[in-house]
Amino acid sequence: MSSSTRRAPAILSCLFLAVCLAPLAGCGQEEEAERETLEPSPLPVTAAVAARDTLFEVIDGTGRIASVREQDLVSQIQGQVVQAPEREGQAVREGEVLFRIASGEQAALLDRAYNQYRSAEALYEFELENYLGDLTDEVSSMMRRTSGLQDAEVALAQARTQYSNAAVTAGFDGVVSEIAVRQGVRVYPGTRLGAVIDADDLLLELDLDERQLALCSPGERVYVTLPSLGDTVVVGSVRSVSPVVDPAMRAGLVTVEIPGMPNLRPGATATAEIVIATYPDQLVIPEEAVLIRDNREMVFVIGEDGKANWCYVTVGARGRGLVSVIDGVEESAQVITSGHYSLAHEAPVAVVN
Repeated sequence: MSSSTRRAPAILSCLFLAVCLAPLAGCGQEEEAERETLEPSPLPVTAAVAARDTLFEVIDGTGRIASVREQDLVSQIQGQVVQAPEREGQAVREGEVLFRIASGEQAALLDRAYNQYRSAEALYEFELENYLGDLTDEVSSMMRRTSGLQDAEVALAQARTQYSNAAVTAGFDGVVSEIAVRQGVRVYPGTRLGAVIDADDLLLELDLDERQLALCSPGERVYVTLPSLGDTVVVGSVRSVSPVVDPAMRAGLVTVEIPGMPNLRPGATATAEIVIATYPDQLVIPEEAVLIRDNREMVFVIGEDGKANWCYVTVGARGRGLVSVIDGVEESAQVITSGHYSLAHEAPVAVVN
Protein backbone atom coordinates (compact mmCIF):
# COMPACT_ATOMS: atom_id res chain seq x y z
CA MET A 1 0.00 0.00 0.00
CA SER A 2 1.32 3.41 -0.94
CA SER A 3 1.92 6.20 1.59
CA SER A 4 -0.78 8.39 -0.05
CA THR A 5 -3.29 5.62 0.47
CA ARG A 6 -2.39 5.37 4.19
CA ARG A 7 -2.78 9.21 4.74
CA ALA A 8 -6.31 9.32 3.35
CA PRO A 9 -8.09 7.81 6.42
CA ALA A 10 -6.13 10.12 8.73
CA ILE A 11 -7.19 13.20 6.77
CA LEU A 12 -10.79 12.08 6.80
CA SER A 13 -10.64 11.61 10.58
CA CYS A 14 -9.33 15.14 11.11
CA LEU A 15 -12.03 16.59 8.94
CA PHE A 16 -14.69 14.70 10.88
CA LEU A 17 -13.37 16.02 14.24
CA ALA A 18 -13.28 19.58 12.93
CA VAL A 19 -16.86 19.36 11.78
CA CYS A 20 -17.99 17.98 15.14
CA LEU A 21 -16.07 20.50 17.30
CA ALA A 22 -17.16 23.57 15.34
CA PRO A 23 -20.72 23.66 16.82
CA LEU A 24 -19.32 23.13 20.32
CA ALA A 25 -17.07 26.15 19.99
CA GLY A 26 -20.01 28.26 18.82
CA CYS A 27 -22.10 27.21 21.84
CA GLY A 28 -19.35 28.35 24.26
CA GLN A 29 -19.21 31.82 22.74
CA GLU A 30 -23.00 32.15 22.90
CA GLU A 31 -23.09 31.14 26.59
CA GLU A 32 -20.40 33.69 27.42
CA ALA A 33 -22.31 36.42 25.60
CA GLU A 34 -25.52 35.40 27.41
CA ARG A 35 -23.77 35.59 30.78
CA GLU A 36 -22.59 39.10 29.95
CA THR A 37 -26.14 40.06 28.97
CA LEU A 38 -27.60 38.74 32.28
CA GLU A 39 -25.14 40.72 34.47
CA PRO A 40 -27.47 42.80 36.80
CA SER A 41 -27.69 46.54 36.26
CA PRO A 42 -26.85 48.84 39.20
CA LEU A 43 -29.86 49.61 41.39
CA PRO A 44 -30.65 53.32 42.00
CA VAL A 45 -30.23 54.36 45.66
CA THR A 46 -29.66 57.48 47.71
CA ALA A 47 -26.79 57.70 50.12
CA ALA A 48 -25.26 59.89 52.82
CA VAL A 49 -21.77 60.19 54.27
CA ALA A 50 -21.08 59.16 57.86
CA ALA A 51 -19.63 62.26 59.54
CA ARG A 52 -18.93 63.63 62.99
CA ASP A 53 -21.42 66.11 64.38
CA THR A 54 -23.35 67.07 67.50
CA LEU A 55 -26.42 64.91 68.06
CA PHE A 56 -29.48 66.24 69.89
CA GLU A 57 -31.71 63.69 71.60
CA VAL A 58 -35.26 65.01 71.45
CA ILE A 59 -38.85 64.42 72.47
CA ASP A 60 -41.33 64.82 69.61
CA GLY A 61 -44.73 66.41 70.07
CA THR A 62 -47.51 68.16 68.18
CA GLY A 63 -49.47 71.10 69.54
CA ARG A 64 -51.13 74.40 68.74
CA ILE A 65 -50.04 78.01 68.75
CA ALA A 66 -51.71 80.11 71.46
CA SER A 67 -51.51 83.72 72.62
CA VAL A 68 -49.79 84.48 75.91
CA ARG A 69 -52.57 86.94 76.76
CA GLU A 70 -56.22 86.32 75.98
CA GLN A 71 -59.21 88.26 77.30
CA ASP A 72 -62.78 87.02 77.21
CA LEU A 73 -65.19 89.96 76.98
CA VAL A 74 -68.29 89.28 79.07
CA SER A 75 -71.37 91.37 79.78
CA GLN A 76 -71.89 92.34 83.42
CA ILE A 77 -75.35 93.79 83.00
CA GLN A 78 -78.56 93.24 81.11
CA GLY A 79 -79.32 95.42 78.12
CA GLN A 80 -78.97 95.93 74.40
CA VAL A 81 -75.63 96.10 72.61
CA VAL A 82 -75.29 99.55 71.07
CA GLN A 83 -71.58 99.35 70.17
CA ALA A 84 -69.43 96.44 68.94
CA PRO A 85 -66.14 96.07 67.02
CA GLU A 86 -66.43 96.27 63.25
CA ARG A 87 -64.41 93.16 62.40
CA GLU A 88 -62.22 90.41 63.76
CA GLY A 89 -58.52 91.21 63.50
CA GLN A 90 -59.18 94.85 64.37
CA ALA A 91 -56.29 96.34 66.37
CA VAL A 92 -57.27 97.78 69.75
CA ARG A 93 -55.51 99.71 72.51
CA GLU A 94 -55.58 99.10 76.23
CA GLY A 95 -58.67 100.74 77.78
CA GLU A 96 -60.46 101.14 74.44
CA VAL A 97 -64.24 100.56 74.63
CA LEU A 98 -65.13 97.57 72.46
CA PHE A 99 -68.71 96.84 73.49
CA ARG A 100 -71.23 99.20 75.01
CA ILE A 101 -74.54 98.05 76.47
CA ALA A 102 -77.49 100.40 76.88
CA SER A 103 -79.50 99.82 80.03
CA GLY A 104 -82.21 102.22 81.09
CA GLU A 105 -82.49 100.42 84.41
CA GLN A 106 -78.84 101.00 85.28
CA ALA A 107 -79.11 104.65 84.28
CA ALA A 108 -82.21 105.04 86.47
CA LEU A 109 -80.45 103.43 89.42
CA LEU A 110 -77.49 105.75 89.00
CA ASP A 111 -79.77 108.79 88.82
CA ARG A 112 -81.67 107.72 91.94
CA ALA A 113 -78.47 107.01 93.85
CA TYR A 114 -77.06 110.39 92.89
CA ASN A 115 -80.21 112.24 94.08
CA GLN A 116 -80.11 110.37 97.39
CA TYR A 117 -76.49 111.29 97.79
CA ARG A 118 -77.17 115.00 97.17
CA SER A 119 -80.01 114.98 99.71
CA ALA A 120 -77.85 113.27 102.35
CA GLU A 121 -74.98 115.63 101.62
CA ALA A 122 -77.23 118.69 102.11
CA LEU A 123 -78.53 117.31 105.42
CA TYR A 124 -74.99 116.59 106.60
CA GLU A 125 -73.82 120.13 105.78
CA PHE A 126 -76.87 121.60 107.54
CA GLU A 127 -76.09 119.60 110.69
CA LEU A 128 -72.47 120.73 110.60
CA GLU A 129 -73.44 124.39 110.36
CA ASN A 130 -75.83 124.13 113.28
CA TYR A 131 -73.68 122.06 115.59
CA LEU A 132 -72.72 124.11 118.69
CA GLY A 133 -70.07 121.88 120.22
CA ASP A 134 -66.53 121.01 119.25
CA LEU A 135 -66.49 119.49 115.77
CA THR A 136 -64.18 116.52 116.26
CA ASP A 137 -63.57 113.63 113.88
CA GLU A 138 -65.78 111.44 116.01
CA VAL A 139 -68.62 113.94 115.79
CA SER A 140 -68.18 114.35 112.00
CA SER A 141 -68.24 110.55 111.53
CA MET A 142 -71.41 110.30 113.62
CA MET A 143 -73.12 113.00 111.56
CA ARG A 144 -72.20 111.20 108.33
CA ARG A 145 -74.00 108.16 109.64
CA THR A 146 -77.04 109.93 111.04
CA SER A 147 -77.52 112.08 107.93
CA GLY A 148 -77.35 108.99 105.71
CA LEU A 149 -74.39 110.39 103.80
CA GLN A 150 -72.20 107.36 104.47
CA ASP A 151 -74.74 104.90 103.08
CA ALA A 152 -75.53 107.22 100.16
CA GLU A 153 -71.84 107.32 99.15
CA VAL A 154 -71.69 103.49 99.09
CA ALA A 155 -74.90 103.24 97.05
CA LEU A 156 -73.65 105.84 94.55
CA ALA A 157 -70.32 104.01 94.09
CA GLN A 158 -72.15 100.76 93.43
CA ALA A 159 -74.51 102.41 90.95
CA ARG A 160 -71.59 104.00 89.11
CA THR A 161 -69.82 100.61 88.93
CA GLN A 162 -72.92 98.98 87.52
CA TYR A 163 -73.36 101.76 85.01
CA SER A 164 -69.69 101.67 83.97
CA ASN A 165 -70.05 97.93 83.33
CA ALA A 166 -72.10 98.95 80.34
CA ALA A 167 -68.75 99.70 78.65
CA VAL A 168 -66.53 96.63 78.08
CA THR A 169 -62.92 97.63 77.41
CA ALA A 170 -59.71 95.97 76.20
CA GLY A 171 -57.31 95.03 78.97
CA PHE A 172 -54.19 95.30 76.81
CA ASP A 173 -52.99 96.22 73.32
CA GLY A 174 -54.01 93.47 70.92
CA VAL A 175 -56.47 92.43 68.23
CA VAL A 176 -60.10 91.35 68.31
CA SER A 177 -60.11 87.58 67.83
CA GLU A 178 -63.85 86.98 68.14
CA ILE A 179 -67.11 88.91 67.96
CA ALA A 180 -69.90 86.83 69.49
CA VAL A 181 -72.66 89.46 69.40
CA ARG A 182 -73.48 92.40 67.17
CA GLN A 183 -75.29 95.69 67.67
CA GLY A 184 -78.95 95.33 68.54
CA VAL A 185 -78.58 92.03 70.38
CA ARG A 186 -79.98 91.88 73.93
CA VAL A 187 -77.54 90.42 76.43
CA TYR A 188 -77.60 89.39 80.08
CA PRO A 189 -75.02 89.20 82.88
CA GLY A 190 -72.50 86.52 81.88
CA THR A 191 -73.16 86.71 78.13
CA ARG A 192 -69.92 86.26 76.18
CA LEU A 193 -69.43 89.20 73.83
CA GLY A 194 -66.11 88.36 72.18
CA ALA A 195 -62.38 88.07 72.83
CA VAL A 196 -59.10 89.94 72.47
CA ILE A 197 -55.66 88.35 72.06
CA ASP A 198 -52.08 89.55 71.96
CA ALA A 199 -51.08 88.46 68.46
CA ASP A 200 -47.41 89.37 68.91
CA ASP A 201 -46.65 87.35 72.04
CA LEU A 202 -47.26 83.70 71.15
CA LEU A 203 -46.38 80.30 72.54
CA LEU A 204 -46.80 76.63 71.65
CA GLU A 205 -48.89 74.37 73.87
CA LEU A 206 -48.07 70.64 73.89
CA ASP A 207 -49.78 67.77 75.67
CA LEU A 208 -47.10 65.18 76.48
CA ASP A 209 -47.55 61.81 78.15
CA GLU A 210 -46.30 61.37 81.69
CA ARG A 211 -43.06 59.68 80.62
CA GLN A 212 -42.15 62.52 78.26
CA LEU A 213 -43.28 65.10 80.81
CA ALA A 214 -40.76 63.77 83.33
CA LEU A 215 -37.90 64.49 80.90
CA CYS A 216 -38.83 68.14 80.26
CA SER A 217 -37.49 71.16 82.15
CA PRO A 218 -37.93 74.92 81.71
CA GLY A 219 -35.25 76.46 79.53
CA GLU A 220 -34.66 73.44 77.28
CA ARG A 221 -34.10 74.22 73.60
CA VAL A 222 -37.00 73.41 71.25
CA TYR A 223 -37.04 73.18 67.45
CA VAL A 224 -40.52 74.18 66.25
CA THR A 225 -41.74 73.43 62.71
CA LEU A 226 -44.61 75.59 61.42
CA PRO A 227 -46.57 73.95 58.56
CA SER A 228 -48.70 77.07 58.02
CA LEU A 229 -45.52 79.00 57.14
CA GLY A 230 -44.11 76.48 54.68
CA ASP A 231 -42.53 74.25 57.33
CA THR A 232 -40.43 77.11 58.66
CA VAL A 233 -38.30 76.00 61.63
CA VAL A 234 -37.76 78.35 64.57
CA VAL A 235 -35.89 77.83 67.82
CA GLY A 236 -37.76 78.33 71.08
CA SER A 237 -37.43 77.24 74.69
CA VAL A 238 -39.57 75.45 77.25
CA ARG A 239 -41.44 78.05 79.28
CA SER A 240 -43.30 75.85 81.75
CA VAL A 241 -43.96 72.20 82.55
CA SER A 242 -47.21 71.17 84.23
CA PRO A 243 -46.56 70.08 87.83
CA VAL A 244 -49.46 67.61 87.65
CA VAL A 245 -50.54 64.81 85.32
CA ASP A 246 -54.13 64.65 84.11
CA PRO A 247 -55.30 61.28 85.53
CA ALA A 248 -57.74 60.77 82.66
CA MET A 249 -55.27 61.45 79.83
CA ARG A 250 -52.07 60.50 81.70
CA ALA A 251 -50.56 63.62 80.18
CA GLY A 252 -49.56 67.14 81.12
CA LEU A 253 -49.14 70.53 79.45
CA VAL A 254 -45.79 71.93 78.29
CA THR A 255 -45.63 75.50 76.96
CA VAL A 256 -42.89 76.67 74.61
CA GLU A 257 -41.89 80.27 74.00
CA ILE A 258 -41.38 81.03 70.31
CA PRO A 259 -40.25 84.19 68.51
CA GLY A 260 -42.82 86.39 66.81
CA MET A 261 -43.42 85.51 63.16
CA PRO A 262 -45.40 87.48 60.57
CA ASN A 263 -48.66 85.71 59.63
CA LEU A 264 -48.36 83.16 62.44
CA ARG A 265 -51.80 82.88 64.00
CA PRO A 266 -53.05 81.38 67.26
CA GLY A 267 -54.67 78.03 66.62
CA ALA A 268 -52.15 76.96 63.97
CA THR A 269 -50.60 73.52 64.41
CA ALA A 270 -46.89 73.02 65.00
CA THR A 271 -44.52 70.15 65.69
CA ALA A 272 -41.84 70.38 68.33
CA GLU A 273 -38.57 68.64 69.09
CA ILE A 274 -37.56 69.27 72.71
CA VAL A 275 -33.83 68.75 73.23
CA ILE A 276 -33.37 66.66 76.38
CA ALA A 277 -29.70 65.69 75.85
CA THR A 278 -26.74 66.84 73.74
CA TYR A 279 -23.96 64.53 72.49
CA PRO A 280 -21.04 66.37 70.86
CA ASP A 281 -18.54 64.82 68.41
CA GLN A 282 -20.59 61.79 67.42
CA LEU A 283 -20.27 59.72 64.24
CA VAL A 284 -23.76 60.13 62.85
CA ILE A 285 -25.74 58.82 59.91
CA PRO A 286 -29.37 59.41 58.83
CA GLU A 287 -31.79 57.32 60.84
CA GLU A 288 -33.41 55.94 57.69
CA ALA A 289 -30.12 54.19 56.80
CA VAL A 290 -30.58 51.72 59.67
CA LEU A 291 -32.53 48.53 58.98
CA ILE A 292 -33.37 45.49 61.09
CA ARG A 293 -32.21 42.14 59.73
CA ASP A 294 -32.02 38.94 61.81
CA ASN A 295 -33.20 41.01 64.78
CA ARG A 296 -30.06 43.14 64.52
CA GLU A 297 -29.47 46.67 63.30
CA MET A 298 -27.52 46.97 60.07
CA VAL A 299 -26.71 49.32 57.21
CA PHE A 300 -25.59 48.98 53.64
CA VAL A 301 -22.21 50.60 52.95
CA ILE A 302 -21.20 51.31 49.36
CA GLY A 303 -17.79 49.82 48.57
CA GLU A 304 -15.18 51.13 46.15
CA ASP A 305 -16.44 48.61 43.60
CA GLY A 306 -19.90 50.22 43.68
CA LYS A 307 -21.51 47.31 45.49
CA ALA A 308 -23.64 47.43 48.64
CA ASN A 309 -22.00 45.71 51.58
CA TRP A 310 -24.17 44.45 54.43
CA CYS A 311 -22.75 45.66 57.79
CA TYR A 312 -24.11 45.10 61.27
CA VAL A 313 -23.83 48.21 63.47
CA THR A 314 -24.04 49.22 67.09
CA VAL A 315 -26.00 52.45 67.48
CA GLY A 316 -26.33 54.94 70.32
CA ALA A 317 -28.49 58.02 70.79
CA ARG A 318 -31.03 59.13 68.20
CA GLY A 319 -32.48 62.54 67.50
CA ARG A 320 -33.65 64.94 64.81
CA GLY A 321 -33.43 62.27 62.09
CA LEU A 322 -29.88 61.19 62.97
CA VAL A 323 -28.42 58.24 64.84
CA SER A 324 -24.95 57.89 66.36
CA VAL A 325 -22.92 54.86 65.30
CA ILE A 326 -20.66 53.29 67.92
CA ASP A 327 -19.34 50.44 65.82
CA GLY A 328 -19.69 49.00 62.33
CA VAL A 329 -19.21 52.05 60.10
CA GLU A 330 -16.11 54.13 59.45
CA GLU A 331 -16.07 57.90 59.13
CA SER A 332 -16.61 59.12 55.53
CA ALA A 333 -18.28 55.84 54.55
CA GLN A 334 -21.27 56.11 52.21
CA VAL A 335 -24.38 54.51 53.71
CA ILE A 336 -27.53 53.88 51.67
CA THR A 337 -30.59 55.77 52.89
CA SER A 338 -33.28 54.68 50.40
CA GLY A 339 -33.81 51.88 47.91
CA HIS A 340 -32.25 49.39 50.32
CA TYR A 341 -35.23 47.54 51.85
CA SER A 342 -34.96 44.60 49.42
CA LEU A 343 -31.28 45.03 48.62
CA ALA A 344 -28.95 42.01 48.65
CA HIS A 345 -25.37 41.84 49.86
CA GLU A 346 -22.86 42.89 47.16
CA ALA A 347 -25.59 44.07 44.83
CA PRO A 348 -24.33 46.73 42.39
CA VAL A 349 -25.83 50.17 43.11
CA ALA A 350 -25.80 53.64 41.61
CA VAL A 351 -26.18 56.71 43.83
CA VAL A 352 -28.84 59.08 42.44
CA ASN A 353 -28.91 61.78 45.16
